[in-house]
Amino acid sequence: MHRLLISLVLIAAGLHAENFVFATNSAQYTLGSDGVSKSLTDKKTGKEWLTPNLLPMFDVRVGGKDFVSSEVKKDGNVLHVTFGASGITADISITPHGDYLVAEVVAVAGAGVEELRMAELRVQPENAGTIIAVRSNAEFTVCLMGLSDKVDTKTRGDNAVIASVYPETGMLHEKVAIIAVPTPRFYEVVQAVERDGQLPAPKIGGAWAKLAPDVRTSYLFTDLNEANVDETIRYAKLGGFRYILIYAPIWAATNGSYPISPQSYPNGERGLKAVIDRCHAAGLKVGMHMLTSFIDKRDPLVKPKPDPRLLKDASAVLASDLSALSTEVSADALKDFGSESALYGAVKAGRDIQIGDEIIQYRSVSGTKLLGCTRGANGTQPASHQAGAKIYHLAERYNSYLADLKTTLKDEIADRISGLINRCGFDMIYFDGGEVNGVNGPGYYYLGLQQRGIYERVKRDVLYQGSGTSPYSWHILTRGACDDTSALDSKQYLDLHKIGEARANYLKSFMPSELGWWGLQSAGPDHPPTMPDEVEFHAVRMLALDSPISLETTLQALKSNARTEELLRLLGSYETLRLGGQVPQALRDKLRTGEWHMMLNAGKVEFHPVHYTPRQASVPAEITLNNEFGAQPLKFRLHGMTGLTPVGDQRNITLYRSAQGLTIPPPAASAQMPGALVGHVQLSASAGSRQSALMVGTGAEKTDKPLEGKAMNLLRNRVLVVTLDFEGPVSNPPAVLNIQLEAGAKTNRDFYVNLDFTGEKTIRLAMTEPGRMLSEFRPANSNYSFKMSMSGFRWDDVDALNFRWMRQAQGQPVRCTVKSVEALAEADMTTEPIQISVGGGSVIVPAGLKPDDYAEYWADGFVRTFDQNGKLLATIPVSGTPPTLQAGANKVSLTSPKPARVQLTEIVMGPALSQ
Repeated sequence: MHRLLISLVLIAAGLHAENFVFATNSAQYTLGSDGVSKSLTDKKTGKEWLTPNLLPMFDVRVGGKDFVSSEVKKDGNVLHVTFGASGITADISITPHGDYLVAEVVAVAGAGVEELRMAELRVQPENAGTIIAVRSNAEFTVCLMGLSDKVDTKTRGDNAVIASVYPETGMLHEKVAIIAVPTPRFYEVVQAVERDGQLPAPKIGGAWAKLAPDVRTSYLFTDLNEANVDETIRYAKLGGFRYILIYAPIWAATNGSYPISPQSYPNGERGLKAVIDRCHAAGLKVGMHMLTSFIDKRDPLVKPKPDPRLLKDASAVLASDLSALSTEVSADALKDFGSESALYGAVKAGRDIQIGDEIIQYRSVSGTKLLGCTRGANGTQPASHQAGAKIYHLAERYNSYLADLKTTLKDEIADRISGLINRCGFDMIYFDGGEVNGVNGPGYYYLGLQQRGIYERVKRDVLYQGSGTSPYSWHILTRGACDDTSALDSKQYLDLHKIGEARANYLKSFMPSELGWWGLQSAGPDHPPTMPDEVEFHAVRMLALDSPISLETTLQALKSNARTEELLRLLGSYETLRLGGQVPQALRDKLRTGEWHMMLNAGKVEFHPVHYTPRQASVPAEITLNNEFGAQPLKFRLHGMTGLTPVGDQRNITLYRSAQGLTIPPPAASAQMPGALVGHVQLSASAGSRQSALMVGTGAEKTDKPLEGKAMNLLRNRVLVVTLDFEGPVSNPPAVLNIQLEAGAKTNRDFYVNLDFTGEKTIRLAMTEPGRMLSEFRPANSNYSFKMSMSGFRWDDVDALNFRWMRQAQGQPVRCTVKSVEALAEADMTTEPIQISVGGGSVIVPAGLKPDDYAEYWADGFVRTFDQNGKLLATIPVSGTPPTLQAGANKVSLTSPKPARVQLTEIVMGPALSQ
């Protein structure tokens, strides 16, 4: 009976409801007098784009509760909106403007408004923007676009697009454009919105920046300076780059006041302009990299007296007089100053305080005391302070202070940066680290505030890029970069993360993108050098997606890799193909997946599918190679590797050993997977205080307890052996335990153990291929960042051993006990001749390969040997019957007069791709 009465009431209300219709050239929107959106249709097709689950158009938050629009009365274009029992009413006008509607907050009556949602629609298109409030598919796009930086627009998981205003940034007369158009017309309508609403609308060469030809061009991100300008220009031209972006620490001595670096530019601003002029004369444009609103701790804004406009994120009061020599600070309360464990990555990051004109660094917090204080830090002077003085916690990110964006400091920074752009002739700027400015307040407003100040002062055509994007700065930015470089497995990182996630998110927000940042590396103990197949992999994806790329490197890194010129020529040849439009779309579509090798046949470009399969082997060895293509000559790359000592050797380093063993419990029911931390061995007491890496003893005694107090040097001990006991059902797929090394700056190296056995077992673990983490075991963000397992790693500064579950079946009773973790000692080995045989033929790799040296054989009659950084050592003719692969499985044997440890990368190619 109760439900029947409700239904009758709703029907009666519906009979008396009035609908208000607003039309643009493309769409028609209908709002009911009950405040609920009724329809949004494409006028040409008549198709409905609201979801069946309709939403009220307006909403207000008062006292932490939401009240939706319950009644709407219309007077001309002004809607008088009542919000239930909230006591709040609002006048909101909706006005057609050709291809879009504009909603404006005309008046708000009533007290206590915390948020006013001036527009909210639940729509059908499935692609949700993450930068602007837009949902789209191939047919139709709906977007709520704020007409100032005070309007917060966003998408929500229930297919909603939302526009809100708040008292702290202003509500009255704020406007939002409601765009509902066929998707191919979206950019056209946005340009009209920008023009009519006086929003940022940068141009390059007379074209709207997001559609300008420069958006398709790549850039070299490097340490350009007065001394290396000619070399850098030559490298840029080899790679087909049209821009050179200069690192902030290269052109500027410090962030904040940004004085010109005397090391890079001894002639100051005049020298910087001369370098830019020289690049312009060579047909190249130049970009400025900056750290958005960062203040270097060495900057004149910090010393000898800190600028009062540095951002503070907590405060307290000095509880007693403080002498200039005291190393303890007593306060009334320090609950917002963070603890040791909370400081890393926390809101109150950093351990620097300011009292008067003195900066003090503290080591730890104990109750109401700051302990282990360093007085007169960062070039300030120690001083005495009286009880009652204010203590300010300085906001800090990536070991830098931040500008308080509520002060005139943002304007001084904008004047400095824009002045340099205008006077020196910069053509591009990259606003790096903009996301940290959310510590100032709401991200929709503060993330773009510094960028806006610079944009409004620049008098040149500039290509804008940056991180930490707000809905407003979307209009300023020309395109986005697809995240930081990776030291490991850049192929899978490109496909699975950069293209599969970052680029996809940009496209959903209608933001052009480039596939950087990507690094060209020389060899290091934590990463291999960049190889030709890695360059070609990136180049093929650039061609397939018609996307530029940025190469993040230094001149020293370019010169350290002896194959750099070969690599850049290869990249440049692909860039010429891409920009010249010489490859048809149908062929490019096929190049979006898989790996390909470009060859010339009678002057015609061909693309062959290719597989590079690396395998480690102890010679003598027999390897089964599966050739999914037709019969062909064997091709390979063979790396020398270090020798390894046996388990228990005195040269090994014991990271953990216990007769009882370390019990590895199952993840808690509430734990996020993968990567749930279930065990930790601290090797160095200082690990917790180190900064994040992302922005830019010889042994140990054997013991029955975890080692503590000093970091481990594992530069010559990079292979682990674990002994563990596993009892319980073996699942399919098996449980996977990650034995993770942690180094300074919270970087990681992962070693996976497949628990596909029962009982005690000793297992040798080479470092896990990061591609498996990317594709199978991407850690939950609450556990650790996957990028910290792919960035640079200090093998000489390993400070912790973590045990993490990457896969463990819920509810399965298992028992896992780690008895020991041992890092095997590595010894340099020089190979004797290695004969590689298959299909009745063989080829001999000559003696002399040292660890990480390698040989290449492309079935062209020669074996070429290189040192670890690509310097050509020898070119040796091959005699006898060449080795041949048949289709299907092949047994490849490796023999040598003495044992060797090698990595064999088999190279198998298929027939040319038909166009």
